[in-house]
Amino acid sequence: MPQTNAAAHRTSLAVWEIPPAVGVGEHFRVKIGAKSSTGCALAGRAVEVLDSGGAVIAAARLGEAPWPGTDALFWSEIELRAPAASGLTTFAVRFDASGIDEPHDGASSPFEVAVVATPEHILTVTVLAGGVAVADAIVRAGPIRATTDAAGRARLHLAKGQYELAMWKSGYDAPLVPLAVEADAAVQIEAHTLPEDDPDAIWTA
Repeated sequence: MPQTNAAAHRTSLAVWEIPPAVGVGEHFRVKIGAKSSTGCALAGRAVEVLDSGGAVIAAARLGEAPWPGTDALFWSEIELRAPAASGLTTFAVRFDASGIDEPHDGASSPFEVAVVATPEHILTVTVLAGGVAVADAIVRAGPIRATTDAAGRARLHLAKGQYELAMWKSGYDAPLVPLAVEADAAVQIEAHTLPEDDPDAIWTA
């Protein structure tokens, strides 16, 4: 009987350090990694990024060393350019498995990037709770976000338009703040602390 080849090893892909948003036409970078299900070294193998129409728009080769803290996630950083239209844009990363000594399946994986109009203005946001600055809070307007500093301030680079400004930090709450951005501006968010759960409380149906 003729012999059949063993099943090809699986390859998994990862994309990280995707920016929360990029301006139309701007260049940005992401990290791409590939890992063999058997831990084979994938250094030097080709990875490509495809646009939503399936055209290859960038390519790179995986580096010689795995990502720190892993034993087989070989990776590369790749530069991309956002399309000229705003909106949620889907890209795909593809791994070329041809030519590997041990047969591997090729792999592809989609990822999304929020493309926004070119930022024109700076919105300075101050978060306070009872008059005290709230540090390390996340403030977000659409896909744009930033983290407050020790003075409770964060700066968002935004295009003109209508937004709902949101704040998040564990242990705090704040209402959404609707605003229209037409120029550089400053706004203050009044947060309030949430009561801590009482570990001794008795819950009844």
